[in-house]
Amino acid sequence: MLIFDAYDDAPPIVREMNLVLNLVAALRVASTPERVRELQLRKAALLDRISLQTPADTEAADVAGDAAIALLDLDHGPLEVSAAVTRTRLGIRARCYVREQYAAYSDGLPIT
Repeated sequence: MLIFDAYDDAPPIVREMNLVLNLVAALRVASTPERVRELQLRKAALLDRISLQTPADTEAADVAGDAAIALLDLDHGPLEVSAAVTRTRLGIRARCYVREQYAAYSDGLPIT
């Protein structure tokens, strides 16, 4: 999968921001594990997309990496990382995971 393939059918960034904000509001009323995960996935994908549009912005890449790591933690528990793996490297790999999960979510497939 190419980097941008996961987001081919994604709504425009501003609409995605609105969806994320609506999910946050909905979770304040009624929270389910599925909705919490949807929020984390959409948030991580949104930040990844923003970072991809601003490749020179290292702050955007770091924030996207942190959100992606949070999704991995949610799905698989806290990650045990060796000292050789930097947070930046882990974030890059986690962002690939976000793209895979977002593509599956967009296709209506079961997600991990």
